[in-house]
Formats: sequence, structure tokens, C-alpha cells
Amino acid sequence: MRLLHIRSLTTRLSLLSAGLFAAVMLSVSVLLFAMVERIARIEVEQQLVASGAVYDRLWQQRSHQMQDAARLMARDFGFRAAVATGDQATAVSALDNLQRRLNADIAVVVGIDGSVQGAVSPGARTDIAALWTSLDASRLSGVAWIDGHAKQIVAAPILTPVLTGWVLFASDIDAREMHSLETLSAIRLHAGVIVKQDGRWNRVAGAFALTEAAASGQIDASLARHHGVDLTLSGERSIALAKALPTIGDSAPAALLLFYPRSQAMAAYRPVQWAVALLGLLGIAIVVVASWRAARRITLPLSRLDAAAGRLAAGDHDEVVVEGDDELARLATSFNHMAHEIEERERRITHLAFNDVLTGLANRTMFQQQVDYQLRTRTGAKDALALFCLDLDRFKTVNDTLGHSIGDALLIEVGRRLKRVAEGCFVARLGGDEFVVVQPLSGGRGEIDRLAMAILGVIGEPFDVDGNHILPGTSIGIAIAPDDGGDVDTLLRNADLALYRAKGEGRGAYSFFEESLNEKAQARRVIESDLRAAIERGEFELHFQPLFDLKLNRIGSFEALIRWNHPKRGLVSPLEFIPIAEDTGMIVPIGAWVMREACRQAVAWPEHVRVAVNVSPVQFHRPGLNQVILNALAGSGLAPNRLEIEITESIFLEGSDATLKALHSLRSLGIRIALDDFGTGYSSLSYLQSFPFDKLKIDQSFIQALLVRPGASAVIRAITDLATALGMETTAEGVEETMQLRELEMHGCSSIQGFLFSKPVRVSEIAALLSQPAAPAAAKGHRAA
Repeated sequence: MRLLHIRSLTTRLSLLSAGLFAAVMLSVSVLLFAMVERIARIEVEQQLVASGAVYDRLWQQRSHQMQDAARLMARDFGFRAAVATGDQATAVSALDNLQRRLNADIAVVVGIDGSVQGAVSPGARTDIAALWTSLDASRLSGVAWIDGHAKQIVAAPILTPVLTGWVLFASDIDAREMHSLETLSAIRLHAGVIVKQDGRWNRVAGAFALTEAAASGQIDASLARHHGVDLTLSGERSIALAKALPTIGDSAPAALLLFYPRSQAMAAYRPVQWAVALLGLLGIAIVVVASWRAARRITLPLSRLDAAAGRLAAGDHDEVVVEGDDELARLATSFNHMAHEIEERERRITHLAFNDVLTGLANRTMFQQQVDYQLRTRTGAKDALALFCLDLDRFKTVNDTLGHSIGDALLIEVGRRLKRVAEGCFVARLGGDEFVVVQPLSGGRGEIDRLAMAILGVIGEPFDVDGNHILPGTSIGIAIAPDDGGDVDTLLRNADLALYRAKGEGRGAYSFFEESLNEKAQARRVIESDLRAAIERGEFELHFQPLFDLKLNRIGSFEALIRWNHPKRGLVSPLEFIPIAEDTGMIVPIGAWVMREACRQAVAWPEHVRVAVNVSPVQFHRPGLNQVILNALAGSGLAPNRLEIEITESIFLEGSDATLKALHSLRSLGIRIALDDFGTGYSSLSYLQSFPFDKLKIDQSFIQALLVRPGASAVIRAITDLATALGMETTAEGVEETMQLRELEMHGCSSIQGFLFSKPVRVSEIAALLSQPAAPAAAKGHRAA
């Protein structure tokens, strides 16, 4: 297994240290072994050279001894006379005596004619006779091959006084002589004589065998360079040195081979090598133990840190204590600090995940989990709970007029009051100005009513936020589990529906969910879906209701009123779909279509007849309204002064400065601006001071009360007088009776609008309406028709 695959850091560090030490020890050991071997080799080669020198001296001594004897014999008068006279018996007898004294193997006389006299075998006689050429050339000593054996040859000339032949002695070069040479060395060398035949060296004397084919080349190298070589002799690696021997005659090259087995040369150094090996192993063992202990000192804190990190990942927090002031101790300190920071961060994240950042109340996620838990752990009908869904009335106005910081401060204070008044209940903020209260029920409907009244009361009390006196108020929708929903989403949706009804009933109230609300919500969703299709399919059309100018006694303008021709439901009232269009934002494309269509139709009317188009607050506060109006005028060719924009004072609730700026921009183009439903709001008079409207449309509620409520006539008179003083026209809406008309004429109203004169008509009926007698009295007949 590779080191990288070992999981334990301690083991890896120990193995790494031991491996490095082992590598160093191995390198040292290899170097030591090489040096020991080199020293042993040098010593053996020195002994080989010394032995070779001894053998040279012994060879020379032997040669001189035999040569002196041969010369003495060659000079002996009787021997020379016997040779000269051919007395072979005398000559041979003298040679035999000298042969025994010299311990020579052969003693003969070689005649000048190449004849051989002496007791030798025929084969030896032939080989000796072949030496005549060398003897004649005065080469009188050397090695020669005689009768299949290597012999040391020594000869001396016989002069009588002329050369008549040579006395020749020959001694065997055999194992015995080699053994005697081996005993003369300081180390037990092995010696032998080799002869080169047919390109290869062969042993002729000595107890060894040349078993390596490359031995001849190695021997040649030793002869040429006079240094030792490695040879395999008798199957054993040896250090060998070859020394050339002199030859005589046509004999093949001969050499003395001295060698010493490598195993014997290294035997004296084996204890040193074993000692080095044992020391290396002991050192590795010591290094492994020391490395293990050192690694444990490093890895034990790391293991603790690793275990602590695992616990930290699992959510458990633990501190790691490491003594000292080294890097590991500092790492543990940093880890502990990091773990503390992570714990703090997790607490903050958990708080943010389940709590509202602004108020500190539970957020939507925690609310859903809490209600879901309470619904799942219900054990019976008594374990019911009530969900209060509430939001602040006119909170957007606070944000827009006083700023978001004041709005945020108001929300914080609302959260505090809710926690105080709904003690024991679960309180959460879902977002914006929307809060929920979850009340566990142990009694009847009365405890729900008491809490709802308490919430309305505490939120209805004035708020003092940074010196601002605020009266926001609230509306509450209530759904009860499990009757109104068995899951969180259903319960919250139904509470929202109840809240929507509470707001519709006049705000500052609470309302319980009823199944009819769900049915209305379903119907609303159907209308919303159909509205989107209606825009694409062109199901809308415009009806126009005339406004009769009482001063000029003629129709002065028409108000464009949208109608929806539903393919299944028939004609749908604007009161049914306009609020939905405003809530969903679809009023913007619908209003743009109305503007284009109204201008397109009005351009065909007489020049004195204007067209009035209602603009929703949603349209007004969306960018691009001015461009829509300009495009409608440009596309139709209608003069700007023939277009009248009708707005309600609700558009001033969101950013009055921006609203006034937009109104002045339209007014500068020549477009007329009328304030619709005048008198129904809280601040109508303040808006009249801010912007010079062209017309005030008196709400029909005042007209309907004109004949039945005391003081109503005075109110109408006050409005018309105010409009006259400000240079504005007035239009009375919802005029249905002649007596109402007479009162309005008497109070100076500029124009009227209502069924008394005409109901809204289709485009195709406008021409006929314009051609009728121009008198209010004619309206009676039209109404009757």
C-alpha cells in the first residue's frame, strides 16, 4: 500500500522518518561496503602482484640453476668428447646423473642437426627436435609444450670448440609446483599456468577450471594492463592477475594466473558489514520509536482537533486544550475561537431564520412550524386555536409621509403592544405591517372576542414615535382551527379573507371567517383569470353618459364608462371587476385601452363636446401614464382641451408632491382635471388649495340627500359657492329627480349627470342623443323611454 493511502498521520510520519533514515543508512552502508570491497580488492591485488614477483624470482632461480648445470655439463671435457665422438652411452649416462641431481623431468642433447640423444618418448623427441630453430637463435629458456605437457625448458650450447649441439633440461609445470608457490604468499592464493590455444586460454597447471566464456578477454586485459580482473573460476567469483611467461619454440602464449576467491577476500570484513547492518537496523528501530513518539506529540492534538471538528460539524461544540505555546497550541486556540464564533453565528442565523429582524417577533417560518405543531398535537375538539390576522390601517401613508424609519419604529411598538395584550399567545410578524396572533382556546367564542377587542383597543391608542402623533388603527380577520382549516396554509388564507371583509366593512373592526368568504374568494379568482383573457380577446367596450351644461343648455361632455361583455356571464358590472383589476394591476393595460378608445370616439363629436375618462390611483402612480395620454391624443387627433381626466382624492394618499407635479404636467398640456366624488374624503378642501382643478364633481350621496336631509341644500350651496370663488365648474352626479335638478339650478351648479337626463349609452346612440332638443326637461322623456 502506498504511503498516501495510510490514513494514520502518526504512521505516515513514522514511516517517512524511518524511510528517510533507512535511505541514509542504506546509502552509507552501500558506500561502506563498496569501500570495504575496494580495500579488500586492493589488498588482494597487492598480494597477487607480490606473488607474481616471487614466482618471477623462483622462475629465474630455477632457470639459472638448470642453465648453470647445463653450461657446466656442456663444458665438461669428457662429455664434449663423448658427444664429439658419438659415444652416446657415455653422454646419456652423464645426463641421467645430472637429471637426478636437478630433479628435472627431461635431460637430452640436441644435435646441431636436430637429433635428440636421451631417454625420452617418441612424442617428446619430436617436440624437442622442433625447438632446434629457437636454440639456434640462442633462445635457450622458456615454456614449451612437450608431449602434451607444459615444460620449463633450459638449454646450454656444446662447443668443441665449434657448436656441436645443446644440453637441454625440461621440468614439469604442474599442480605440485603451483601449490608450492601458493604457500609462499601471505594470503592463501591460488596459482596456475594457462596457455592460449585457438583464441582461448586453457588451464595446463593448477586446481581450477575456466568456466566463463569471457575469461579470455579478461585475461588479455590483465596481461595488457597488469591489473587484477574479476573471473569466475571453478564456479566462484575471484580476483585474478595474469603474468605472461616466456616461451620457446613455436609454443602458444603462456601465462601464470594468480587468483583469490572474492568470498575469502571479504571474509575478514564480514563482521564489519554485519555490524554496520545491525547498527542500521537498530538505528531504524530507534528512529521509528522516536518518530512515533514525536509524531504522537504532533498528531494527538491534531486528532483531538479532528474529533472536535467532527463534533462541530454535527452541531456539538467542544473546546480542545493543548498545553504549551507552540504552533499546535496556537492552532487549538484559533480553533476554539473559531468554534465559538461559529456557535455565535449559528445562534444569530437561527434567530434570523425564525425571528423577525425588525421587531424580534417570530417570523413566517416559525409561525408555520408553531401552528403546524399545534395542529398535529391536537388530541380532541377542545384543543382548538384561533388565528388572528391583522394589519395596520393607513400604514403606507405613514411610510410615505413620515419616512420608513418612522414606519419601522411604529411596527416595533405595535409588536410590543401585541405581545403585552396577547400574553400567553403566539405572536408573529409575517411581513410589512401584517401580524398574526395564535390563541389556544380553552373556552368559547367569548375569549376570542375579548382578545380581538383588546387588540383593537391597544392598537387604536395613539403612538408617539419620535415626536410624531400617529393613530394607525387596525383590522382583524379570525379563523378557528380545525373548523376553518386543518393546516397552516388553509387557516391563514381563511383568516386573510376574514381580514379583507373586516377592511371592507369600514376598518377598525374584526371579522370571523365564513364559508361564503371562501366562495367569494373563489369567484374573485375566476374573475381575475377571466379578466386576463378579456384583455386579449377584446371583450371590453365603452358606454358614455352625457353631462348636461345647465348654463349653455346643451350636452357639454360625455363620461366614458367601461363595460365587460363576458362570453358566459353577459354584461359584468364595473363595480364587480374594477376593484379586482386595481388589486392585480390589470387596471393599467385596461385603463390604457379606455384612454385610446375614448379619444378615438370623441374625435368624431362636435367641437364643444369633451370626453371625461376616469383614471385609477393605481394608474396614476405607475410610470408612463402621461405617455399613454399623449399617445392616445396623438393617435386619435383629439385636441387636449377636449379631454378631461377624472381623479379621486385617494391619489393624494401616496406621495402628494409627486401627484401634484404629475397633475401640473397634464394641466400644462391643456388637459382638464376634474376631482371626482368631491366631499367624501377627509381632506378635500386642502387639495383645492394645492391644485386648481377645472371641475368639482359633487358626490351623488349629497344629491340623494338633497330633498330628504335637513342641511343638505346648504352643503350643496357651500360647494358651488366655493367652486365659483375658485373659478371651478361643478357637476352634480346621480341626478334622478326634477326637484333635485331645480335645487341644483337654484344653487348655481354648472352641469348635471344622471338618469334624469340619460343613462350611459352605447357609441351608436350618441349621435341621436346629440340631435335631441337641448333642454333638461327633455331628460324626463329619455328617462321614461
